[in-house]
Amino acid sequence: MEVRLTEAARAFLAERGAAEVTVSSVVISSCCSGPLPPEAKPGAPADVDGFERLDAGGVAVYYDSLLDPVAELVIDVRDYGSYRELVLPGGE
Repeated sequence: MEVRLTEAARAFLAERGAAEVTVSSVVISSCCSGPLPPEAKPGAPADVDGFERLDAGGVAVYYDSLLDPVAELVIDVRDYGSYRELVLPGGE
């Protein structure tokens, strides 16, 4: 799996002093909801068991083993004005 961070994502992480990203599944138990897209958050997971550690040009990316592998994982930033967050384009 190739992992790529956009320049905006690298700047976002640098502003926060983070050199790690966690990409995890979002599990919600409900009879009425479909699967949610994975989420990306700055920092390492609290427990690295169940995560594959990947390298994205010096940034450690922890990829949840509950997620299906993809050929290319791109991590970007979405800007809502007063709030920004890491996103996975195409997984929305």
